[in-house]
Amino acid sequence: MSLLAVDDLAVRYGPIAALRGVSIAVDEGEFVGIVGPNGAGKSTLLFSITGAVRAQSGSVSFCGQTLSGLAPEDIVRRGMALVPEGRELFGELTVEENLRLGATIRRDRRGVEADVRAQMAAFPILAERRRARAEKLSGGEQQMLAVARALMGRPRMLLLDEPSLGLAPLITRQVYETLSGLNREGMTILVVEQNPARIIDVAQRVYVLRSGRIARTGPPDILSRREELDEAYFGFDEHGRDA
Repeated sequence: MSLLAVDDLAVRYGPIAALRGVSIAVDEGEFVGIVGPNGAGKSTLLFSITGAVRAQSGSVSFCGQTLSGLAPEDIVRRGMALVPEGRELFGELTVEENLRLGATIRRDRRGVEADVRAQMAAFPILAERRRARAEKLSGGEQQMLAVARALMGRPRMLLLDEPSLGLAPLITRQVYETLSGLNREGMTILVVEQNPARIIDVAQRVYVLRSGRIARTGPPDILSRREELDEAYFGFDEHGRDA
């Protein structure tokens, strides 16, 4: 049984169909990517999974239990954490204060203190800058803080929306090295990216989302040939015909 199962999910914003019968599955311990052009519905899919957007039809289950109708905070308590696009840190708060906010659903004070120390050890730059305000960090440091904050909830699964957005290639590589390390330690990861090159070397499976539908799914090498990528992303075959 999959850790996360999304079945025939449909979401509309007024007259606009954002998702059209989307089904995906993520097994425990997998690193899965969702790629697609801008406006394909990638962020909407993550928001629907985590309860921020209500679906018109379809279902989402996690650990064999339905998430339909649950508030986002209840879904977090079930063991799912989202690192949103833009990171959404509290800029006026320090690194350590932002970290502690990730543990607001927990009541085990000793465990929280231990996890603050663990995250500082896992991300040494955060330990160096623990008293600095989040708004003073670089983009890469902020992304590391956003990931560490999500891990403070002790999730079973980590979802990330465009984690490389606005980052230089070197910093993007460092972010993905961190995510790959977490996956090797057993963390289940689902990442949304617009640029498939960023996850092709780290994901075990990918879904291509186009116009609110799954256009293709399989191992990352399905994205390695330009003509297949054009067809999956834009709906054209190698001769430029509408597929």
